[in-house]
Amino acid sequence: MASSTRQSRLLAEQELSELGNISLLTTSELFAATNALLASPQLRSALSDPSAESTAKLKLVAAVFGAKFSKETVGLIGKMTQMRWSASRDMALTAEALGVRAAAAASKDTDTVQAELFAVGQLVSSDSQLELALSSTRASVEAKIVLVSKLLDKKATETTSVLAAQAVHSRTFKRFAEVLEQYGMWIAEFAGESVANVRASKALSETQLTKLSAALAKTFGRELQLNVQIDEEIIGGLHITVNGEVLDATVLTKLQNARLQLG
Repeated sequence: MASSTRQSRLLAEQELSELGNISLLTTSELFAATNALLASPQLRSALSDPSAESTAKLKLVAAVFGAKFSKETVGLIGKMTQMRWSASRDMALTAEALGVRAAAAASKDTDTVQAELFAVGQLVSSDSQLELALSSTRASVEAKIVLVSKLLDKKATETTSVLAAQAVHSRTFKRFAEVLEQYGMWIAEFAGESVANVRASKALSETQLTKLSAALAKTFGRELQLNVQIDEEIIGGLHITVNGEVLDATVLTKLQNARLQLG
C-alpha cells in the first residue's frame, strides 16, 4: 500500500469513528459505495482525481449517493474524495475496509462474527466445487449470494450474513475464503486484537488453549483470537500463523529441519 493511500485510509478510519451512530446500515451503505465505485471506472476516477475541484466532487457524491444513503455516510464518502489516493481503486477498497470496521463497531459480539467467518471459510475451502462456484468470475453475483444464503441457512448472525454477501462482490482476493479471512483480520484489528490461525494434530483442551493464548499474548504484546483447525497431516505440535508470520513448531517440521542439517 503506497504512502498516500495508507495515510488517507487512516484519516478515513478516524472519520468513521467520529460518526457517532455506526450501525449495520453504515456497513451496507459503504459496501454499496464500494461496489458502485468498482463497477464504474469513470465514477471512481472522477471522485479520486486530485486535480478535480472539491466542490464538483462533492456534488457528484450527492448526485450518486445522496438519495440512497444516510447523510452520515454521504458525508464520509465526500470527505474521502478530498483525500489523496495512490490509485483510483484504492478509495473503493478503503470503503470496503471501512464497511467491515463499521460492522465490527455495530456488533455486540465480534468473537462470534470472527468464529462464523472462519467456519464458513473453512467449509468453502474444504470443498473444491463450492470454492469454484463462489470464486468463479463466470457465475453471476446473484447466484453466488443465493448460494451463500443457503450455506448460512439463517444460522449465522446478521453481521456475518452481510459480510459473507459482500465477500462475493469483493475484489481484494480471488478466492472467497481468502476474503472472509481478510474480513476476520480487519475485525480483529478493529478490536485491538490479531487472529492466530492454529493447526493442530488433535483437539486442544481448555487448559492448553488458555496456556497457548497466554503465551501468544506475551509474544505479540496483545490478546489474540484463536482459530483452531485440526490437521491430521501434522504429526504433533502446532502450526501457528499470526498476520502472515508463521510460528511452526510441528514435529514434522523439526524432522525435516534435522534432515536438512544432517544432509
